[in-house]
Amino acid sequence: MKERIEFPVLPRPFSRLAAVFLCLAAMPFVAINSVQAAFLDYTASAYGTYAFVGSTVVVGQTAPVGVGPGCGTAAINQSASGTVASVTALPTIQTGVINTNASDALNTATGSADVHDISLLGALITAKEVKAVSTTFQDNTGFHSNAAGSSLSVLKVGTTVFNAVPAPNTTIQLAGFGKVVLNEQIASSSATKAQLTVNMIHVYVTIANNLNIPVGTQIIVSHAFSGLTQAGGPGTLDGTAFGTSVSSLLIKSSPTAPASVGCLGNALITKSQVGITVPADGSVLSSGTIQDTAQGSVTASLSTSETTSTVQNVNLLNGIIAASVVHADAKASTTDGTTFNFSEGSGSYFTGLVVQGVAYANVAANTKLTITLNGKTLGTLYLHRVIQGTNSITVRMIELVIASGNSLGLPTGMDIIVASASASLHSPAHP
Repeated sequence: MKERIEFPVLPRPFSRLAAVFLCLAAMPFVAINSVQAAFLDYTASAYGTYAFVGSTVVVGQTAPVGVGPGCGTAAINQSASGTVASVTALPTIQTGVINTNASDALNTATGSADVHDISLLGALITAKEVKAVSTTFQDNTGFHSNAAGSSLSVLKVGTTVFNAVPAPNTTIQLAGFGKVVLNEQIASSSATKAQLTVNMIHVYVTIANNLNIPVGTQIIVSHAFSGLTQAGGPGTLDGTAFGTSVSSLLIKSSPTAPASVGCLGNALITKSQVGITVPADGSVLSSGTIQDTAQGSVTASLSTSETTSTVQNVNLLNGIIAASVVHADAKASTTDGTTFNFSEGSGSYFTGLVVQGVAYANVAANTKLTITLNGKTLGTLYLHRVIQGTNSITVRMIELVIASGNSLGLPTGMDIIVASASASLHSPAHP
């Protein structure tokens, strides 16, 4: 945060030389603090191949690598690389060696993917090698991205042969399948950020075909991404709130109504859901209305992130744990990028909490109970659990971890969470 500099009132006449001296003396202070209140957020990633139909993955991302993931600030001169010997998912895709890399340097982020011996759609598309490179950098004229370094060798699409990278977003119709976009480039930029995605081959299957590759299938070969964002404040943000989740090998429920804070903040957003039952009979978890919020702000002197989760009419394991309202609140802020402040905002709370018939009017943070049923340990119950790290605070108002050999026959290690809120910050001092 900039300090206010006050000078004593001097009697006139005030010498012009003295005025110049004082202005020059103040300038370095302003410049230093301006730098502290603005820094670059680096992101780079790459993978070799990926094939999917809607939300169904046919071939997972191969040799995926990245630096500076999420909203965190990557340290300078970081790199990650990956290698896969081959990929075979006939007739959709087949490749030889895949090499990927992601790296950053001062004012630059780069992702690259190099794939050899490619055959797609039953050899309708083949190539000896295709390489995608995405680089984003900042200089004294602003932010820029390019695909310099991308290349290909003996790429055949039907009877057409390419030995040089075609113009960005070259589209070729594929009879009986759909289309392919070569050197697909998706870019965005502004005065404060830039990013570029490069997919050297991107196939879209839109027609029923004799290979029975499902309509809607997309195939990507050689994917590279890079991005830079100017954070005009002491820190970037992160944080997510969700109402409920259940994790185990046999019984699962994804986080409900998740709401997240953007890296550079956002106005208040609210996600709601009428309720949840897990499984269909609600024997593990049921609830009424779920409402989650997220908001954040980044200014020159303050970065702040806050999320909340409110869950109504909670019932776990047929009434073993119940509450009429469960509310979690997590907040993080910094004024200088060095000292991070964490709190529970306006407060986390329970209303009408009952555990095995015992009412709890007040629950201290990080209350831990062992729950037994029918003479056996059912699990460990955490109430008002607060987890704080260097960069974040997470508040889980109810978390039940199921023990092995429990009398209900529930999966060992099943994790049930109700009302979770987190908030985090990142800066060069605390990536």
